[in-house]
Amino acid sequence: MATMTLIGIYNVKPNLFEYLDLPKGIDKETVRDNILLKSANFEVLYSNPEFIHDAIKVWSAKWYRTFERWQKALAIDYDPLENYDRREEWTDVGNGKSKVVGKTDDGANVTTEQKVSAYNSDTMRDNVETTTESSSESSIDNTNTSETKNVRTGRAHGNIGVTTSQQMLEAELSVARWNLYDHIADLFLSEFVIPVY
Repeated sequence: MATMTLIGIYNVKPNLFEYLDLPKGIDKETVRDNILLKSANFEVLYSNPEFIHDAIKVWSAKWYRTFERWQKALAIDYDPLENYDRREEWTDVGNGKSKVVGKTDDGANVTTEQKVSAYNSDTMRDNVETTTESSSESSIDNTNTSETKNVRTGRAHGNIGVTTSQQMLEAELSVARWNLYDHIADLFLSEFVIPVY
């Protein structure tokens, strides 16, 4: 008895995966080729090519959000040997106001006297007396307002010691073995083929 495989249907209907909708960053051709490769010897659950063609659209819409979350999770940039990463930001705002008010009075009276004596006397007598008055006044009214804003950021990161670096490295290697394309293909196979040899 002959079996109908996904590859057989794809060979007859090359646009079988045209409605496969995947998030940005996931290559459609790689997903399609991986599905065909993994399902090579399995019989399809639905033998109508048109039905599978339309069902792929429904299947990818159903799993779209899951695929998107997987892709985003795998794209996160992190240091695999650090399990603590805290970022903080502080903003200090200061307001200052100063006012200087002052008045100076530089007024002064100056008296100048001239005295003379006769050629045959030692006694001095007034000749001319001059009084000069001078005045200067100045005032200062100065107001200064200032505002300061200081933004500081800090980061604390590293290993807090609960998990050893070797354990974190083993976990990172396990994550690296997790293959997005295999998981998408496995979900597809679980809904479209009968995985029995």
